[in-house]
Amino acid sequence: MIHSRKLHTLLWLTLLIGLGCRVKLDSQTSLDTDMAAPRVVSSGYVPTKVLVGYYSLSGNTEKMAAAVAEGASQVKGVTVLKKSVADITKSDLDSAHGLILGCPTHFANIPGEMKTIIDHWAWKLRVNFTDKVGGAFSTGGNFSGGKEHVVVSLLLYMLNNRMIVVGPIYKQGDGGWGEIGASATTGAGDPGLSEAELAGARKLGERVGRVVKNETRLGTHSKQ
Repeated sequence: MIHSRKLHTLLWLTLLIGLGCRVKLDSQTSLDTDMAAPRVVSSGYVPTKVLVGYYSLSGNTEKMAAAVAEGASQVKGVTVLKKSVADITKSDLDSAHGLILGCPTHFANIPGEMKTIIDHWAWKLRVNFTDKVGGAFSTGGNFSGGKEHVVVSLLLYMLNNRMIVVGPIYKQGDGGWGEIGASATTGAGDPGLSEAELAGARKLGERVGRVVKNETRLGTHSKQ
């Protein structure tokens, strides 16, 4: 009987010691894991990106794109990427908060090659454009050759892809007015891109940059 009690007591002591070691080991493992895990501290900063995509044959639309990018980069905290639409990747589109597109006017419309490329962004690449901020610009050979129709067509593409579209704002005295986008006449007999046309492109970029910055600051962009 005494031997049985001693054995019983020994078994209980062994069990308690084992449990104590396990608790200590689990605590140490948890501590080690917590120490090894990176601690993320939210600073409230959201990187703000604007993508300027263009299609250009003669180089005039690329010059307009450069002016648009210059305008957007003037907004503090905005990072700008300027690329030919043919070189834009899904990663570029996914990470952009703002998208500004521009192209020349071909028979009063978007060039066929560019239309195919941007259609594939939604159909093939499955890019989610929801709540990205958009703007548009165009160039054309004549004063009434369809440049505004191209800008509207680009904006309609954006609206159909659930984007928010804006245009440049021009101020005069205490008032001002907005325009649908920026454009330039570049045909025969025209001196080329004027400073006024480039200034309009900068205003477009700056407006998109400001709206995008405000959207990211408020955290109203949808998760991509």
